[in-house]
Amino acid sequence: MELEFTNRLPDPEQYNTLRLRSGMGGRKSDQRVIRALEGSSFVCSVWDGERLIGLGRVIDDGGICFSVNDIMVDKEYQRRGIADRIMTEIDHYLDAHADEECFVTLIAKIPADHIYLRHRFEYIDPDRRYGMIRHQDDRPAKKYSPI
Repeated sequence: MELEFTNRLPDPEQYNTLRLRSGMGGRKSDQRVIRALEGSSFVCSVWDGERLIGLGRVIDDGGICFSVNDIMVDKEYQRRGIADRIMTEIDHYLDAHADEECFVTLIAKIPADHIYLRHRFEYIDPDRRYGMIRHQDDRPAKKYSPI
């Protein structure tokens, strides 16, 4: 089996199939997938023939903020170093486009977090900064207390 690592964008069906087969989560609408992939600054897609078996992408503002997203590998292909190779391709992109003035972030799912440690990511220092996520459902916002 020779896998092809490329910058080719998958179609929405291929992307959603990989989301399901990798355990990343449920399907996203075709329109959102197209917008997300076309809006990516960098995409590394991994193919076994015409089958998408891995993906990783970077989005950024072109200046300061970069975000690594959608690192996923089909469960049938996991534990073969594919995610590590995707991250190496992303490292090359980030080395060419981001410097020490930039913030490069990602949200890691356990147990995949160990992969990112090998690619210069660290856990955010909880004494100084916290990673946060904004919920898009109708749950009420928490009250802010400056104490």
